[in-house]
Amino acid sequence: MKRKFFVLGAIALIAVVGLFVFEHVTSAQRPDRNAQPGQGQRGDRGGRNMMGMFNTTSFIDNSWLDLSFRVKIDDETLVKARPIHQASRDKIEKKMKALFESGDFQSMRTEMQTISTTAIKELQGGLKEILTKEQMTELTKLMKERTAAEAERRNRFRGGQGGQGGQRGQRPSQ
Repeated sequence: MKRKFFVLGAIALIAVVGLFVFEHVTSAQRPDRNAQPGQGQRGDRGGRNMMGMFNTTSFIDNSWLDLSFRVKIDDETLVKARPIHQASRDKIEKKMKALFESGDFQSMRTEMQTISTTAIKELQGGLKEILTKEQMTELTKLMKERTAAEAERRNRFRGGQGGQGGQRGQRPSQ
């Protein structure tokens, strides 16, 4: 009888220790495990930047992804395109930082749109010098598709027409 209790106790002890070790091994692999909720858990690519505002550099980042993976370009051209993308991204970040530091939150939305539009035009102008006409056409097409998809998401989020969103408490019309 003592033997059964000893064996069952040993199995239970191994199970408890195994669960404890498993919990700590998996938590060690989670990024930012000590961060408070909402603080840096999504990183810069999470769609948000300072003060929780929309990440204005995401369009430049997505353009880089499209250029790297969807548009057929050689490595040499990609190396030439990198400084152009980096300069556009750095310029946006610098302007946005100055905008946030100014504290003018009333004009921030229109200013953010202006900053993004200007940076995109500068990016496209720089890329026209190194990409072929076909490559530039493909990239422009991908950027327009992404812009349309983003506008649709924003419209749906705001409860606008075109999605199933609507006024709170109202059913969508059948």
